[in-house]
Amino acid sequence: MSAAPQTSNIHTLVVLVSVCVVCICLEQFTNVINHPKQFVTWITLGIQRVANGYEDVLRFSNNYLSDRNELLQRIDELEGEIQQTSAENSQLRALEESNVELREILGLKLREPTISYVIAELAAPLVSPARDEVTLNRGLAHGIKEGAAVLDASGVFGQVVEVLPYTSRVFLITDKRIAVPVRVERSGLHAVLTGVGDSKHLTLEHVEATADLAEGDLLITSGLGGIYPYGYPVGLVTSLEPDEAGVAVRSTIEPLAELHRRRFILIVTGASYSETPAE
Repeated sequence: MSAAPQTSNIHTLVVLVSVCVVCICLEQFTNVINHPKQFVTWITLGIQRVANGYEDVLRFSNNYLSDRNELLQRIDELEGEIQQTSAENSQLRALEESNVELREILGLKLREPTISYVIAELAAPLVSPARDEVTLNRGLAHGIKEGAAVLDASGVFGQVVEVLPYTSRVFLITDKRIAVPVRVERSGLHAVLTGVGDSKHLTLEHVEATADLAEGDLLITSGLGGIYPYGYPVGLVTSLEPDEAGVAVRSTIEPLAELHRRRFILIVTGASYSETPAE
């Protein structure tokens, strides 16, 4: 019983040794076995290259995604910086415009040292087809009185009609309820300038057809009436037309004050209102 398994094992060993000997001989003296080896080598190299390529693809994808996320984050940061810079530039432009306007206002004060002013800032406009008025951020607490003249750097702006502790209500010269005594700078003609409810035009009252008035004439304050200081620009004559009877002249005057563009205004608190002596 025990001899049979031993004989089987011996036969198996002999077969395996024989196969090994044959393979060694084939390897030594022929190229028969090289072809399967080469095939196996190719397959192995291919699998290795595929594995390496997959790893390279993963590495490239990770780097790409990382770079893309960094670029997107940087783009967001740059957009934020651009918006911030744009806002800062807008503020700087607004401050520069305010500084220019303040310099003009201060220049007007320097040219007229005998007149005292208070610089006010536009607080709220209230414009309607029938009247033009604004609210300024200066009032009784700042020495403002009802009836005070209001000027900007270009000319007569309007008149204070109501004063509260910290604000004032001002009618613009284009309002129908405002009348400004004026003088034609060229000829010395006196007249009264009134609003017509149009923010771009004024008119002269009761001017005779024979009056020395021409298109292009500059109108200045005459100092009469005790409201507006003498000599401030008010408007330019843009057109003249005789009435139907040919007795009077209908005039159109362009105001020189920048009524709807100013932010800083001068309110007159003390001045000499008399007209200068005639030459």
